[in-house]
Amino acid sequence: MNKKFLAAIGISGVLMIGSVYSISANTSGYEMYKDALKKTHQLDSTTMNANLNLKNNNEEIYTMDAVVKTNLVKDSMEGTSSVSNGNQTSKYEMTKQEGQFYVQKDEEARVYTMKSEASPHNFDSENSMELKQDLENLVDVLTKNYQQKITVNANEDGTQEINLELTSSELPVGANAITSLMFKHAVMLEDNTQESSFHDVNLQLPNLKEDILIQDVKVSATISKESYVQKQTVSATITGNDASGKSHTLQLAFDLQLTDTNKTVITPMDLTGLELVEFQHGHGK
Repeated sequence: MNKKFLAAIGISGVLMIGSVYSISANTSGYEMYKDALKKTHQLDSTTMNANLNLKNNNEEIYTMDAVVKTNLVKDSMEGTSSVSNGNQTSKYEMTKQEGQFYVQKDEEARVYTMKSEASPHNFDSENSMELKQDLENLVDVLTKNYQQKITVNANEDGTQEINLELTSSELPVGANAITSLMFKHAVMLEDNTQESSFHDVNLQLPNLKEDILIQDVKVSATISKESYVQKQTVSATITGNDASGKSHTLQLAFDLQLTDTNKTVITPMDLTGLELVEFQHGHGK
């Protein structure tokens, strides 16, 4: 996936989560959501359905649909995903079994493999856990003046609906500053994925230069009776102008739903007759 796009999503995601964490500790919505996130990560097994949609001036420029099954107890996972930029689509099948990651693209006769401990995104490492805590503390300080924005509604079935909506005037000053800086220096995040046959669905993200603003952010979640996040939706709108003065409106939508909690069954990938290729991470590959 395009690194500039990942940077945009990453920074915007931090700001969204930061807005949630800004709710004071004695607020029921804050405590409920934070506890639910922790319990979600502690579930023995889950099936996650996720989809992402990105539009530029109402034109769809990137979509992702994925189904990922995980088993925390057995340290295993399997999943399928489809990504498209409007002109090209690729499908992936992935699995983690016996301490190894395997990814097959478009039913090719080869499978890319990588040891799990070699993954650059090992979020359970000691350093990553410390980073998570530091980040949570940082965004809490930066957004401490933006409180009491979460609403909580109880449903008849025992679930809880949590909602957060922020407009441009309610967002932290640093949100637009960081987003603007990210777009203006996106060229520094050189992306070599176009040279890789593995990453062939390239995103054409507009290179915004001026008047970059986050117009709105919306986060909603359904908390199950068992107090984990059952559904979650995040949306955001960013506007700005490119070097030629053309205006752009970027609309991001991300939906997540968990099913089969603690009863998900994972089927290992059949590697018979397939060529195993070690995946070299970095340099856009």
